[in-house]
Amino acid sequence: MDQPVGCRRPWDHARRGGRWGLAVLLVVWGIILVGHECVVASEQPSKGGTIVWAVHEGMPDFDIHYQGTYIAAQPIGPIYNGLLTFDVYDNEKIVGDLAERWEIAGDGKRITFALRKGVKFHDGSDFTCADAKYSLEKLTDPKRAARALVSIMENVFDSATCTDDFTLVMNLKEPSAAVLTMLAGAHAVMMKAGITERVDRKDPKLLIGTGPFKFKSYTPGIDFRAERNPHYWKPGLPYIDGYQAVVISDLTKIFASFRARQLTMTGIGRHLEPPEADILQKDFPDAVVALGPRAGWDTFVMNISKPPFNDPRVRKAVALATDREKMIAIGAEGWGVLGGYIGPHTPYGLPLEELKQYPQFGDDMAKRQAEAKRLLAEAGYAKGMDVELVLRRGPLYERGALSRQDDLKKVGINIKITLLDTAAFRDRQESGEFQAHTVLAAVGVDDPDLYYSRFTCDAPVNFSKYCNQEFDQLFAEQSRTFDVQKRAEITRKMERILLQEVPDDRGFYWKSAMGYWNRVQQWPPLQGTTVYNFGKFEQVWCQGGKCM
Repeated sequence: MDQPVGCRRPWDHARRGGRWGLAVLLVVWGIILVGHECVVASEQPSKGGTIVWAVHEGMPDFDIHYQGTYIAAQPIGPIYNGLLTFDVYDNEKIVGDLAERWEIAGDGKRITFALRKGVKFHDGSDFTCADAKYSLEKLTDPKRAARALVSIMENVFDSATCTDDFTLVMNLKEPSAAVLTMLAGAHAVMMKAGITERVDRKDPKLLIGTGPFKFKSYTPGIDFRAERNPHYWKPGLPYIDGYQAVVISDLTKIFASFRARQLTMTGIGRHLEPPEADILQKDFPDAVVALGPRAGWDTFVMNISKPPFNDPRVRKAVALATDREKMIAIGAEGWGVLGGYIGPHTPYGLPLEELKQYPQFGDDMAKRQAEAKRLLAEAGYAKGMDVELVLRRGPLYERGALSRQDDLKKVGINIKITLLDTAAFRDRQESGEFQAHTVLAAVGVDDPDLYYSRFTCDAPVNFSKYCNQEFDQLFAEQSRTFDVQKRAEITRKMERILLQEVPDDRGFYWKSAMGYWNRVQQWPPLQGTTVYNFGKFEQVWCQGGKCM
């Protein structure tokens, strides 16, 4: 018997599958825990209700193209549509959004999008090809878009042309397996032509989209609110009246607010710890605890353009000395997994058994520490060294950094931690004014281009300043390869290079976890990038119009 909608068994694995975009299959998986109550599929969706969740800090500005962080993507995303989107209920299959259909030329270098007619922006103006052309061009501009997006677009995007108001032709310099995947992601939305030239990105007047929700209010440091778009082009949607993202910097307060039913969700794919999940399962039978893979990782990024990390022996010593299992226990309270330089939930990385063959993943920590000390001495640091670690403020980042600080001290690397808020951290990161920094890094879509572009020689997101011509050649080859198995053969060669040269050191990959009340129906299973791509609340509804 099929399970009812919204009702799954504890620790039940969601369906495995993939999404085809330009013949690209990306395997994702999800796990979900639920409370004891559920609603059968025959129940009709209710209208009404407001979903309230927590973000741990306010957004830097309102330009979702420019801000790659989830604290902007979550509140802002449902205000917009993209050309394409992920069907979060069907293993993230790529489907049309503002594009009714699309056609790829035989050489893979031209994609023609047939745009939907009759779509209105929130100000009543028509969405046309001019808006789509503007948005694509903006996504190629490093002054107007996040570096992770530009890193894909700048090397392959040639031009966008409109043959009429509802036909967009995207011309590529070369085939790119990642372009359609990127266009389906939460950040690649369609904006009103010219709006960022007319409106400052810190002004909420920028927020004119075509999406299921409209901007309602913003109080800096307090909350962001949106309301249902009554003229949404998808008839009958959305079901809920609106949503509110509340800024709560203290994770303990987030959980307390959730238990007090001041929040519908702890966060979207966020803000739930294992002890809290235990409490919910024991004491709150109407709470749902969702757990799944996350396309995010803890990383120790080393500036290899200057000492001491220009010496590969020092970088290898860092990797050897880092006790990853300990870091998972401390930094993620067990909700983490080992991985190389691409998410272990994707089909593109090395199998764990091969990963374990590399010294930095060995089980004998004493042996690893001895080798780390030997390498440091050989590099001229027999008496140890002092290193400043620039760290984004927040318990999610700090716990893992403290674990690594303890590990590195044992081999003579003394870490001084400098805590910064997001804006100041980003300034140090982008200016290259750091010896090392660590943060929870993530990709908005699960594609090798996004994971690996940060290691190509001239990439804007290459903060470590790593450069290897062989790696760059392999990167270009995999980016043009649409067959998953053949692409994986190339990415595994790339993995082996990085594991040898250690441009940064991955502590672990996180698991996503969140809690929500089971009055919320049709919430999708957590997958690799749910923290960004959660379906814009379109299909979500609340029992009786009450969300908690």
